[in-house]
Amino acid sequence: MSRILVSLALGVALTACGGGGGSTGSISGLQGPEQVTIIESSGGSPSTVRLPRGVRGVDGSDFQTDPTNMWVRDDSMKSLDTVNMILSSLSQTHYWEQTNAGPYLCLVEDTSRGGGGGERGQSGPVYEEWLVNSTRANNSAPQHVSFWIKQDESMGLSVESIIYGHLVVTEEPSDAQPLGNISLTFKNLLATDPATSTNTMFQGYMRTVPRNDSQSEVEFYMWKGDPDGSVGVGDFAMRERVHVIGDPAAETGRAYSEWKSVFNPGGTPSTEQGEFQLQFNADYVARRDVANSNTLSVLDRNDFDTYVFRYGLYDNTTEERVEQLSGFPIRDANGAQGWAGYHGIWFPDTVALTNGQTVYRQNFGSSTTTPYTVVVVPGRLEKRSRASLTLADIAGEDLEYFDPVAGVEQRVRFDGSAFQIVAQRSNGSWQAVTPSAFGGTLPTGAWLNFWSQARGTVEMSWPASITGSVPAYVWSTEVITADSPDMANGDLTLYGYFHMLDAAITNTQANFIGGDSPYLSDATAVNSGNQTYVFDKETLMLQLGSVDVNLANGVTITQGPGMFGLNCGPLFPAPLASFNDMSTQTTTFDWRIGSNDWNQLRALKDGNDQYVSFEAPLRFSYVHDETGSPYHGRTFFVEWNGSDLHGVPYEESSADNRWYPLFNIPTGATLTSGQSTYKVKQLEGEQIMVEVGSPSTVYAAQGFDLDGTPITAPDSTPYEDPAIGAMPTIDDAPRYVAGVLQTSGG
Repeated sequence: MSRILVSLALGVALTACGGGGGSTGSISGLQGPEQVTIIESSGGSPSTVRLPRGVRGVDGSDFQTDPTNMWVRDDSMKSLDTVNMILSSLSQTHYWEQTNAGPYLCLVEDTSRGGGGGERGQSGPVYEEWLVNSTRANNSAPQHVSFWIKQDESMGLSVESIIYGHLVVTEEPSDAQPLGNISLTFKNLLATDPATSTNTMFQGYMRTVPRNDSQSEVEFYMWKGDPDGSVGVGDFAMRERVHVIGDPAAETGRAYSEWKSVFNPGGTPSTEQGEFQLQFNADYVARRDVANSNTLSVLDRNDFDTYVFRYGLYDNTTEERVEQLSGFPIRDANGAQGWAGYHGIWFPDTVALTNGQTVYRQNFGSSTTTPYTVVVVPGRLEKRSRASLTLADIAGEDLEYFDPVAGVEQRVRFDGSAFQIVAQRSNGSWQAVTPSAFGGTLPTGAWLNFWSQARGTVEMSWPASITGSVPAYVWSTEVITADSPDMANGDLTLYGYFHMLDAAITNTQANFIGGDSPYLSDATAVNSGNQTYVFDKETLMLQLGSVDVNLANGVTITQGPGMFGLNCGPLFPAPLASFNDMSTQTTTFDWRIGSNDWNQLRALKDGNDQYVSFEAPLRFSYVHDETGSPYHGRTFFVEWNGSDLHGVPYEESSADNRWYPLFNIPTGATLTSGQSTYKVKQLEGEQIMVEVGSPSTVYAAQGFDLDGTPITAPDSTPYEDPAIGAMPTIDDAPRYVAGVLQTSGG
């Protein structure tokens, strides 16, 4: 939500998800839609949307009753990204289940900042702090939901702000009225401005329009400034709006959609815009691109590509939902909310953690707080346990490779018989290059370290002959502290041969200036050029010759690949007898340094001076089964973090710069971890309709008439200030974290 204009991977229609209210006491709560879109697909999805035959199990189980929501999206629906971000995130607060329970706090998982595409998210989740108050006077009255969202970034600016929102649900979504009867107003103010201020950074509304016929109507409008007027230097203006009128029963209707933004960073404004008139029936959507010479396209509502973005995990026998959310909420002395878990400590970007700082755990519903001490070390050691696959499993996937000597980042791809360089990073961006051979000068046995958006670290020993059967390795990791079993005997000695960082790294080394590199030359033999490192149990720093493997005092990284951090490894717990032994090592270590949270150790100590440990995510081996797919028969390792599965490979689309999964795990697929078996269900996804080859022919045959009764563009007139007052002060712990209800105790 902090990047309020970033496109989301979710879209819905004059149809929407919602309903199924909860209750507090004798008054039942009403639930509004979770998403809104212009039209929906008409069925025939190539991927599972509803429970297929053969996977129906325990009647009334979570697996059977948890809804699967597939939403349609294309360029004409981009205008709805912001309101869908609000509605989707708001659903994590379960406001309908907390009717008249008073104001409460939630940590809402910010899926827009979870890392590019299918990145496995080893740095942990990112949250936003939401305060919610949900009320209903009686079972005949509307539901009123007031919410306040703390922001550390807005409209591309690193400023603290608050989104004020007010949702009114008069009628829940139904087949006759897919959005129900709702109104939503919102505005964004600087955190220092009073709640009554009109000096907004943006504002908007969405509403259903009451009608006396069988039609359903919705309007959405959001704006900042005037994108049609003069935009001053350093300023920004935008407008997004949608108007839809349709007949849900007949699946027909018309729509208007527009998005326009103007940036003027240095005196030369740049404009991005799209404007569309649409008409649809049960089988097709006719779309005229007004901003692009009225280009006509026709989309098939029965032919579309489906992309699943969120899954649920269930016990294979009971089919109960698995809500393993390892960690607990914490608060600093100033009241800022954070989260401590397996991947470390999260606080908003505006909160700086320091070594030795005291934070407090408070369980929901309890006034008792438990103090913990923060440990911050400018590096971290990870113990890695490997799992094996083959080059055939990763054929066609982009792997990022960093040449530590030249300081060059490349994307390479195994094509089934050889590795090819397909892109190179330049000025922070990947640029495609004419494919060329990779690895021609590498000696046999050289240990290579790649990064995969889906798989994390991928390593291999460079073979004398490359074939699809050559083994490669992926890793699960755990962070080492002084209390780890590996440190039971004191300092830990580790041995390096490739990808070895120097100690006391200089400015020219850290920034790869003048041919300098922070990496030492690779060993030429197990006893020539190799290095012995020591991980100090007291300081938790890796040392080389009693000097910390870190940036020298005063050195900062301002350019190059080190901006994302530097790593050293693999490091081995025992010296190798020969390089051939590298491929037999199932446990190695990796040392990371840098200014980013994920490059540092951030942990907690309890009152007994013991490090707090958290349960690791569930990890599974998954073999994809989809005849005709290039990923059929390939092995992947996926992880359950408590709210979603990570590990499906994603790819960035050059058409819209959004990330899409390369395959979907089908509903009913089973995964095994240890002695336990679990079942997967698709929960949320996106469907993109396929354009027909002869739009004019289909347009005429379907009797479309886009110019006959064009839909009017909505304006700002219906907007009203949310008027929900100042953000309340809540001393209690979060009631929901990532949509999971928190309980007292523990």
